[in-house]
Amino acid sequence: MASLESSSESRAAHGVGRAEFICIASLITATIAMSIDAVLPAFDEIEDDFGLVEGGLSVTLTITVFFAAIGIGTLFWGPIADRFGRRPTMFVALGAVFAGAIVSSLAPTFEIFLLGRVLWGMAAAGPRTIVMAITRDSYEGDDMARIMSLSLAVFLIVPILAPGLGELLLLFGSWRFTTLAAAALSVVAALWFTRISETLDPDDVLPLEFGRVGRAAKAVVSNRRTALFTLATMMFYGSFFPWLSSSPAMFDTYGRETQFALFFGGNAIVMAIVAISVERLVRRFGTYAVARAQIIILIGTASMYVAFALASDGVPGFWVWFVLVSVLTGLNAGGSPLLQTMAMEPMGAIAGTASSVTGAIVLLGGSILGWVVDQAIDDTVTAFGVGFLGYTLVALLATVTLRPTGDAGRTEAA
Repeated sequence: MASLESSSESRAAHGVGRAEFICIASLITATIAMSIDAVLPAFDEIEDDFGLVEGGLSVTLTITVFFAAIGIGTLFWGPIADRFGRRPTMFVALGAVFAGAIVSSLAPTFEIFLLGRVLWGMAAAGPRTIVMAITRDSYEGDDMARIMSLSLAVFLIVPILAPGLGELLLLFGSWRFTTLAAAALSVVAALWFTRISETLDPDDVLPLEFGRVGRAAKAVVSNRRTALFTLATMMFYGSFFPWLSSSPAMFDTYGRETQFALFFGGNAIVMAIVAISVERLVRRFGTYAVARAQIIILIGTASMYVAFALASDGVPGFWVWFVLVSVLTGLNAGGSPLLQTMAMEPMGAIAGTASSVTGAIVLLGGSILGWVVDQAIDDTVTAFGVGFLGYTLVALLATVTLRPTGDAGRTEAA
């Protein structure tokens, strides 16, 4: 990371060293991962506690509504951060995350639990949006892509540890302990964030006009590069979300539900390795070239997945399945920040609001696409691969019309 520390240091407006910034940003966004991954091992207990039955409300809705709520909340946090600054808005957002987690933890019924998850998700949109805006305030181009990739690598420590932590908490209490743990993490994140300086330039402060969201949305969709990379990012999210919401069911298909935390953590290690490798590759080849290569490899791997699944009645050998899933999710996680970076690059003048608009599109659209795949996952794993293949093909179509220009990481509409 030494080389990262030494490059473009003058652009680090956040007031701390880059290594520390990456850790703080990772911890803050990890509050979202903790809100999901620590709860996954508790799905069976949540179903039993609330008396959920087949054909009724599904426990996977806890993931779907959470991401949909993040998408909705994202529209609001960007304009607020552009008006009142990144620091105060972050503290309010983390306080709201804490409140949403508490409501979910104390919910007496599944419907109220889902309501708590909606409130929690809308609050969690704040830290995600503000971290992206701070990163855009402080870095640009390939440097921004490398920061985001390294942040993702550190952030992925949470999925490695969270399911195991969730199972450990279940040994000492109910599923409610898993949601309370996320509340505690938001407090720690808020305390560490006190070291971050305000990155919003006073000259860039904008009035709190939510009509500006509409104008930013017009800017996003009218900029060909931003629109296409946002579409590609949405496809990446739609491919990945079923792994978060339906992975327990897929492990049940293989009779390995008791090993879920072990393998889920192993998969997260693969994603972290890919994210670290992506940072190095971007430094050498540029953001666009690396992202395009990942998409092509993803399509080939997803095609292999579907072929194996169809040849084995939807349930290929466990190790074949797990290796292919790890490649798919690893490359997907490594490519998402690159696509987001290229989508945000032309939006510097309205970084906060633009991150809200693109984030809403990505998360709302991705959660719907992921839900479609979730509904098709039953006693086989075929639907996961089919969804991955179809969505990644769309991402390829969206990005193939773009070409690099002078700098390796910069692109423009062809």
